[in-house]
Amino acid sequence: MGRQQGGSRYVGLLFSAPFPRRIGRMFGVKNILIVEDQADVLKLLGVALQHPERKIRQSLSADQAWLLVQEEAPDVILLDIMMPGELDGLDLLQRLRADQRFDNVRVVVISARAQQRDRIAAIHAGADAFIAKPFRLNELKRCIDRLLTIKPSEV
Repeated sequence: MGRQQGGSRYVGLLFSAPFPRRIGRMFGVKNILIVEDQADVLKLLGVALQHPERKIRQSLSADQAWLLVQEEAPDVILLDIMMPGELDGLDLLQRLRADQRFDNVRVVVISARAQQRDRIAAIHAGADAFIAKPFRLNELKRCIDRLLTIKPSEV
């Protein structure tokens, strides 16, 4: 593993993309997936949530998000309900909750559809939180921070 070079031994480590989740957890890196069909909102959220201890991934559709989740399960998903494509946000949420591999993934639904029945539908589908659009960025950040500190056994 190590190699002689100039009289000293060194060990080189090389990680290929995507960054292995278990290694990320060891160093405290949290994986957040933002699923939003409006490109400007997606970009804004991506920039606003940047942090050295966070890996931000983005998706413009629930279909693409499902593929990303299977590739590497995030710690938290920010999920819009109204999405183009075969899957909408609630469909994706139901798929996540039906698959035991993603039991520890926390989901924050962010939606302009904020009537009581929409909130209830999201919670029944398995959302951990619901934030109505428009929202304050600080509110969203607090919600994410809270979900990132909850142990799966506490949910």
